Amino acid sequence: MWFYISDRRYYRWVNWKEPGKRTPWNRIKPEEEEEILRAAKDEGLCGLRAAGLMVYEHESGKYSCSISMVQKVLKTNELAAPYEPPRRKRNSKKPEVRDLITAPNRIYCYDATDFYLTNGLKVQVVPILDIGSRKNLKNGVFIRSFTEKDVIFLWDETLFEQGIDTSKLAILSDNGGQMKGNMIRKHMTEDWLVTLLYARPHTPDDNPWIEAFNKSLKYHHAKSDKFETVQDVIDWVELHRQMHNNHPHSALGYVRPNDEHEGRGDNIRKERKEDLKVASKARLEYYYESKAVKQESGEGLEVVHNSFAVC
Repeated sequence: MWFYISDRRYYRWVNWKEPGKRTPWNRIKPEEEEEILRAAKDEGLCGLRAAGLMVYEHESGKYSCSISMVQKVLKTNELAAPYEPPRRKRNSKKPEVRDLITAPNRIYCYDATDFYLTNGLKVQVVPILDIGSRKNLKNGVFIRSFTEKDVIFLWDETLFEQGIDTSKLAILSDNGGQMKGNMIRKHMTEDWLVTLLYARPHTPDDNPWIEAFNKSLKYHHAKSDKFETVQDVIDWVELHRQMHNNHPHSALGYVRPNDEHEGRGDNIRKERKEDLKVASKARLEYYYESKAVKQESGEGLEVVHNSFAVC
């Protein structure tokens, strides 16, 4: 059987050689990798994940790289903890509130969660969260249960502290009696001029922001295994609020909720992008410099031998 090929393809096949291993131009520099490993092995930073290490190094100015680069270095050196991404739940339509999440102080949400003391007494915590900045604004702690008056007093304190134009504010909650009663609806809509939104019954995905926050509040690794008194619950809720507001949040591009709430988020994200561009340029220059040194020393040079077919 005969088949015809072009001369160019014939000589390419005849002169074929095993491709050599190429070094990417944007490969991280050795000193940057050493700095990542040093931070990962630091006892004071051992509780940080890859995102926390990225934020730490950006702020310290020692190097600039992406989260994936930190993860790759940790995994290569067997320092990364095993991680299985959570499966996304499929549910019905989300509430029509995402158009409001454009800036802080546009939409708040709140809900109640339960804690139990060692003697069996129930303590209910009502956290208030700014969805735009993910900041935990305030927490109400109530013994056994709470009423509409308790919620009104909690919101009065919160809104007075924030000092914002409440006519542009929306509040999302579930359908609990203390949150949907006539007294609180009248007070919030007539006195504070806010817009009240309610999640659908038996649909936690309508308000996933407060559900995720309550999960962190109840299952955080720093939380005590038991609470002896109500004051222990109050102390933990306040400690969690401080940790949450000062911890980089993935939904904010790993900006702290306190910074995002104060309007510094855009500048921080822009500065990090500029740092990454500078670091990328430095790695490109380092790549070409290393390549030139190897060529001068005779390393990595490839000799091509042309072979010809004799017919």
